[in-house]
Amino acid sequence: MTTRRLRRHAHTALGALAPGAAARWATSVFSSTRTYGLRPDDVLPLGAAHFTVHGDDHVTDGFTWNEDGGQGSALLVHGWAANSSSMHSLVPSLRELDLRVAAFDGPAHGVRKGDQATMTQYTHSVGAVLDTLGDVRVVVAHSLGSIAAIGAIAAHTGHRPQCAVFIAPPATLGDVLERWDGAGLRLTRPLIEGIYGELHRRNGVPVSHWDLTGLGASLDLPTLILHDPDDPMVPYTDAQKVAAGLRNARLADRTGGHAGILMNHGTAAAVSRFTAQHLAAGDGPHPNLHREGIV
Repeated sequence: MTTRRLRRHAHTALGALAPGAAARWATSVFSSTRTYGLRPDDVLPLGAAHFTVHGDDHVTDGFTWNEDGGQGSALLVHGWAANSSSMHSLVPSLRELDLRVAAFDGPAHGVRKGDQATMTQYTHSVGAVLDTLGDVRVVVAHSLGSIAAIGAIAAHTGHRPQCAVFIAPPATLGDVLERWDGAGLRLTRPLIEGIYGELHRRNGVPVSHWDLTGLGASLDLPTLILHDPDDPMVPYTDAQKVAAGLRNARLADRTGGHAGILMNHGTAAAVSRFTAQHLAAGDGPHPNLHREGIV
């Protein structure tokens, strides 16, 4: 019997005896940050330098390219169960705009300790990086990282970015949960409701809070949505919902699936063109509030 089938049988038995414990177990499986493999080696990416992140217990550092860029910073935010390396294909075209490009591994992602995280933690980490850099002109986020990014931007009290790009974004965390295959667990409606409750407990807010258009409702932020109409993980209708729900957003199609879209040269080109348009329309780079903290 495979490990997946053993887990399914064990979880089904637990659900009959202790539904609360079964919901906690299922929530931990849903929240896993190591779905696609083990922690990568902690090595400095080619051409990058380390920087220190202030104000967050889960993310203490990140990487920058083109440290002396004169147009402010571009911040890359990876998706769930991925890491900063998934965004590296976007670095060259943003560097060409004279931007300092920053990326980091989210809580319990990449080189971080642990294999569990919450959206609350991830959103706080994005906010801490925004504060640390101080001069972010554009945020580019993938998948669930888009919800963390919009939440952090909306809560940010410093200089806000001039634009954002969300690549293959889900509309809500609830949509992600409702589509989840259970990773081998037998999902029932009572179990799903138990996961909703446990996620509320762990995050401190209900699952309904993690709504991209709801979090971004007050923002007049120029936003580009890039999505593959044939994305097998996040349906195109999510992108349409996000584009329609934000105040200043447009949707463009790219191919490559959910993760491969990041490697599509057309994706990098679209990110670069959109960013360049809004850099030109802006008022120059913002002051770097924590420049002395970049090491």
